[in-house]
Amino acid sequence: MTKLKLSCLRTTVSLLLGNIFSQSVQRLILMASSDLNDNNGNKSVINLRLSQVTGDQEKTNDIFVCGQNKNCKEHIIYFGGDVQDYPENMERHRDNKRYVKWNTESTAALIHRKFPSSLVFVIKPTKMHLMTFAVYSNFFEANDFGSPTHSRDAGAIKHLSCLYRSALKAVYQECEVISAIRVPIRLIGFSKGCTVLNQIVFELHLTEDDAGIRDFIKQIEAFYWLDGGHSGGPKNTWVTDDEALKRLASLESHIFIHVSPYQIKDPMRKWIGQQEFKFYKKLFDFKAKVHEKEHFESEDGCIENHFRVLEEF
Repeated sequence: MTKLKLSCLRTTVSLLLGNIFSQSVQRLILMASSDLNDNNGNKSVINLRLSQVTGDQEKTNDIFVCGQNKNCKEHIIYFGGDVQDYPENMERHRDNKRYVKWNTESTAALIHRKFPSSLVFVIKPTKMHLMTFAVYSNFFEANDFGSPTHSRDAGAIKHLSCLYRSALKAVYQECEVISAIRVPIRLIGFSKGCTVLNQIVFELHLTEDDAGIRDFIKQIEAFYWLDGGHSGGPKNTWVTDDEALKRLASLESHIFIHVSPYQIKDPMRKWIGQQEFKFYKKLFDFKAKVHEKEHFESEDGCIENHFRVLEEF
């Protein structure tokens, strides 16, 4: 083959690839066949990477989807913490590769095994600062390290509900009426991912005037705070505001709190344990359907046990 033909071939391939990758910002990358068997012999387990899924006001987040896309009985929306990323990114980081077991895809599979009739949606952070720090700046104001500044209306619920609908459209492309897909939702935050749940709690007052937000919140049957915490200072690591917690308690949703000494007994961040106690105590006093469990309570706090909360909850 002549050099000219090779050059033309390279140009053609380059143009084709460019067109492929510049199509929809919601392009769907199929990482595993939809006819894979799960542990129960079902043939509808999927693993999908959704890139730049559009939410509210053209904000986008990547989403990883894992689980049952057929005969699904519930949806799980998960927000992860620092370090958690796609495995290839974690492997490239000098320190984070030690925790690659807890990568985005493995964690989604772990959650799906806990809830085998579910479809799991992992909402990726807006960015991973220094390939380590989860920054959820599409849900609230955050600094470069992902530490939040919460407010009464940062648009978190609206953005999440729009992301959720967009993800459903990507997964169920053959379904004509996405609005007909209505199953209970479990909303899970782990470590820094709990900051998104906190912001949602601060925005619950919006359900009074916005029917769309109200309907989405009604769909959430359970909230999970899994060892929440971050290093952004003592303000609102856990929600302690009475008005916000009364609104959370008034929902029909169950509230599950799972913690470990890594967070609530950290001697350098004593406010985490203090605020977590207030969070639980106030919800209990407000007659919420709240459940609390401390794991590894007889052991010293360590990051390994922090991650193991994902196995134990």
